[in-house]
Amino acid sequence: MATVVAFVVAHVLLGEPRPLLAALTALLVVQFTLYQTVRHSWQRIGSVVAGVLLAGLLSSVFGLTWWSLGVTVLAALIVGQGLRLGDHALEVPISAMLVLAVGSHTSAGLGRVYETLIGAAVGVCISLLAPPVYVQPAADAIGDLAEQIGRLLKTVAADVEQGWSHERALDSLRRARGLEDTVDGARRALAEAEDSLRLNPRRRVAHVPRTLRSRLTALEYSTIHVRVSCRCMTDRVEGVPAAELPGAEVRQPLADLLDASGDAVKAFGELVGSDVAGPAGDDSRLRRAVRRARELRDAASSAMLVDAQREPEIWRVHGAVVGHLDRLLDEIDPDAEVVAHGLNRHTPATSAVTLFPRLSSASLRRRRPGTARAVPRRAVSGRAPAAR
Repeated sequence: MATVVAFVVAHVLLGEPRPLLAALTALLVVQFTLYQTVRHSWQRIGSVVAGVLLAGLLSSVFGLTWWSLGVTVLAALIVGQGLRLGDHALEVPISAMLVLAVGSHTSAGLGRVYETLIGAAVGVCISLLAPPVYVQPAADAIGDLAEQIGRLLKTVAADVEQGWSHERALDSLRRARGLEDTVDGARRALAEAEDSLRLNPRRRVAHVPRTLRSRLTALEYSTIHVRVSCRCMTDRVEGVPAAELPGAEVRQPLADLLDASGDAVKAFGELVGSDVAGPAGDDSRLRRAVRRARELRDAASSAMLVDAQREPEIWRVHGAVVGHLDRLLDEIDPDAEVVAHGLNRHTPATSAVTLFPRLSSASLRRRRPGTARAVPRRAVSGRAPAAR
């Protein structure tokens, strides 16, 4: 629509029989948001004006030869980069060469500037008629991220319950790494939502809740904790014979913790939509889910306890799994001291108390039968393994 309107307006105002440059400008400057449309319009106008002025200046001094053309193009590229014209930087040398290609520099240059101005103005006016707002898509993207994290945790729980094998753990790690694409998509959606309200006359009736940014940050950290937990679980069973894999007395409490954590993340994601639709939603379901997950965390800590002196590698891997799942719950817990974001928060040094809450030093020294397992050479030695 903007292309056709720009063509007609330029034809009427300039008397140009084929004002294709105006139509092309309108096509290029209209973007998804009003702010982006205005920004692209200024960049397009600046590139054309810079190219026309540069061509007129250099052609009047050097004329048109093969070497002056090269100088003009080089200068135009430098000017385009210096003015930070973005995707329209190449329009500077293009405009300069098109002006040099005709005999009358003044008329050709002014005509190109006029058509560009008309095309940009039409593009901005068309965008002002119904400027879009992308707040709901951002909330949907963040909610989808929470849904995927929760679904992955519940799938990992089912795999652990059926049998904690290296193949299943490695598959879970691959899926956890794949969450990064969803995180990137949520970031882009939120940035687009914030851009859609800049310069938008509808910003008084539509807004991006500040909780969206904090909830996305919480889910970003949660994704890291899930990925590191899956990395630890993969290291724990890599190279371990089938007969020596963790038994049901270890797998079941860990599976219950993973499943409950998945429910908590899903409940956290359901609050995102309510932030956009109206007043903050009821977080009672989230509180119950987090409380249940913390209770199961204590049970999993007891079930996964091994002697820290005799099996330090196993103790550290088990502790890293429980520790990162506990940090995940901290990210989404509405009662936590720092909720929904981990900025400015430092991870405390790992210790037996933080990894295995509510366990005494005497119980740390007591060895549970059937838990002394070999661990691979790549197991953690001193701190939680990096997400790879």
